[in-house]
Amino acid sequence: MFLLLRLRRPVSAMPWRMGWRGMRLACIAAALLVLGLVWWLAWQSVKAERAQQQISTAQQQASLAAVVAENLAQVVNKGQLMALAAGDALAGHARGQQADIHRRLSTMLVAEHSFARYVLLDAALQPVDSSYALSASESAPLMASLRMSLQVPEQGHARLLPAARSAASGHPDLWQIPLVYALRPLESEASPRAGAAGGYLLLMLDLGYFLNLYRDVEMGAGSAIHLLDAQGGALAELGPQGLTMPFSREPVAPVARMTGNRGAIVAALQPGGPVSHFSWRRSASSPFLVVASRGLEWVHGPQREDSRKVWTLLGVLSFCMLLAVGGMLRVLRHQEGLFTALSVANRDKHMLIDQLEQEKAKALELAANDHLTGLHNRRMFNELVASHLALARRSRKFYALMYLDLDRFKAINDTLGHHVGDLLLQAVAQRLRQLLRSSDIIARMGGDEFAVLVTGMDAMTDMDALAAKLVDCLSQPYEGLEGHSLQVSPSIGVAFFPRDGHDVTLLCRNADAAMYASKRAGRGRFTYYDATAGADSARSYALERQLPRAVADQQLVLHFQPKVRLHDCRIMGFEALVRWQHPEYGLIYPGEFIASAETTGAIRALGDWVLQACCRQVAAWRALGLEPVPIAFNVSPVQLRDSAFAERLAAHIAQHGIEAADLSMEITESCLLEPRELALSVLEQVRAMGVSIGLDDFGTGFSSLSQIKDLPIDTLKLDRSFVNDIRSSSEAGVIVTSVITLAHNLKMRVVAEGVELMDQLVYLKTAGCDEAQGYFLSRPVGAKAAQELLRAAYLYPA
Repeated sequence: MFLLLRLRRPVSAMPWRMGWRGMRLACIAAALLVLGLVWWLAWQSVKAERAQQQISTAQQQASLAAVVAENLAQVVNKGQLMALAAGDALAGHARGQQADIHRRLSTMLVAEHSFARYVLLDAALQPVDSSYALSASESAPLMASLRMSLQVPEQGHARLLPAARSAASGHPDLWQIPLVYALRPLESEASPRAGAAGGYLLLMLDLGYFLNLYRDVEMGAGSAIHLLDAQGGALAELGPQGLTMPFSREPVAPVARMTGNRGAIVAALQPGGPVSHFSWRRSASSPFLVVASRGLEWVHGPQREDSRKVWTLLGVLSFCMLLAVGGMLRVLRHQEGLFTALSVANRDKHMLIDQLEQEKAKALELAANDHLTGLHNRRMFNELVASHLALARRSRKFYALMYLDLDRFKAINDTLGHHVGDLLLQAVAQRLRQLLRSSDIIARMGGDEFAVLVTGMDAMTDMDALAAKLVDCLSQPYEGLEGHSLQVSPSIGVAFFPRDGHDVTLLCRNADAAMYASKRAGRGRFTYYDATAGADSARSYALERQLPRAVADQQLVLHFQPKVRLHDCRIMGFEALVRWQHPEYGLIYPGEFIASAETTGAIRALGDWVLQACCRQVAAWRALGLEPVPIAFNVSPVQLRDSAFAERLAAHIAQHGIEAADLSMEITESCLLEPRELALSVLEQVRAMGVSIGLDDFGTGFSSLSQIKDLPIDTLKLDRSFVNDIRSSSEAGVIVTSVITLAHNLKMRVVAEGVELMDQLVYLKTAGCDEAQGYFLSRPVGAKAAQELLRAAYLYPA
């Protein structure tokens, strides 16, 4: 509706056509801009990640090279300490002092595992002491390499022999690198030849042991530690494959660029080889160059894989976005066509909108009034009454709400037709308009029910005259209803504001309750709402609604009243009486809920619960070792109309493992009404199972002994009304005696209920009654007390 109202203004199609084209262009431009921005951001992210990875690799390799260089410098310094000790010992030996050079050097050699062997030489390069015996084949090349090394100016604490591998030739351990230390005693500075070497200490540095210390260091894939001499010749390498030693000590290609004590470059280890990142460290006290490298393919490999995934994902997203833009363009084109068509058709909609507004006004009128009588309907009545009651709270006047119902209106509809009933309702509405003021509110609530709010009364007693007038006038004959003259009377219920309610809902409910009270009182009258009667009605309604839940929640309990044999006072059975243990109202007797249960159909579930409870009780007594007596349970007419009743009874008996003779079923005379054949069939099935049947409340209904002689009845129960009249009426005594005699002739037992006095008990025993039950013998008791009575077996009158 809102859209149609908006479209009543003329719309120009051409500007919108230009607008749609602009929207399509804007959509394409926005998509391209977003795609370009996303690709640029992705490229910047990949580029930054690549740079960050290079920085991280450089830091890692620099740290690794620094650690190895520092540790190697410490090893060289420890060799210098050994050289100082050896030089001092050698100088003392030359002066004739006793010095155990071999012990001192061997001890220091054992303390430093990086040195495998030593050779101590004097100034003439003659061996003085060694940790092993030099062979001729080993001594000559070693001395030649040493002389060659001494020609080079000294750098640092130690000299590295230029032909280390040849110097070690013939020895099984090729990982040992010879280091030469010049020996100068500590007091050599005071000597005339200060600074001249007094000898040389040759230490074999075990690179295998030294580099193995870093085997477990996490260097990363493609990383290696290179140990080079001062000229860049390769000495050893520790990589992912382990320790390796080059076959030649040719300078490594990038060494020429490794100037200074530290730095980093990116180059190939060998010309034409893979490019790596190199970090180097050089120590002033060490003749070694330590280089940590990592191939760039290992540095950027994972990042390239991630980048490839990013570009692939961006490509897919870009393709999807382009598809989405294409779909959006098609949608926009379609919407453009629809909007153009809607704009063209807008001119044809003005008449329809006007028509809809007229129909709306008619609908509002119909929604507020009853279509038959023209009076207000229920919805409008509730709204008007609510507004009047809001004003009544500030007024000193009295207000009353009346509910009117036409008595026996259904009979008129059924006999004369609904069209005559409609004419009668119109006539009643017309009389109500004439009898009531314009300030009063009149409504038809539905069917033949009317409601009236009487406003602004000076006193509540004014309602008496008005209600009586309405009853009298509405009861007058109605002429000319399709040739019929009809006379009906109204039943009126009245509720006052605010005494009987402060809102519309409560007033209507109470007025309706008062109206039904008028019907129960005889119709054709008015009745004021009585709060006490309403409370009883509310309780009954609440119990009716809560009964199904009470059965499901096990709120019901059984009480048992014993049946006593009169000639010896032995307990012959119990009658099971159901009670409702209500959580709010306490213990409720069956008189308050049995009738409503039969009306609502809850009696089926209730009766089934009682039957199962009786079976459970008999089974419990048998489990205690007691010999039970039959428990009688009452059956309603509704239950006997169920053809499956006998099957359920048999199933319960089998389920609890009891005998059919442990139960007794009691029915009333109303059970034998229509359908009589079905009830008789169910009774025959029950009796065939072995369950005895008793007729309860005999003498208060339609049955006589002649009518029940062919019924499957085992016991007659005299109604308490006959027992109560025994003392005061001789006729009652004669009836009781006659019933007992005739019942015995029909092979039936007689049980008198409601025995409350000793005189009644004596008379019944004298008349030949078989059994009795009543308050004089015992009130209904719970299961535990009934168990004690069953254990005693006899119940003597007090």
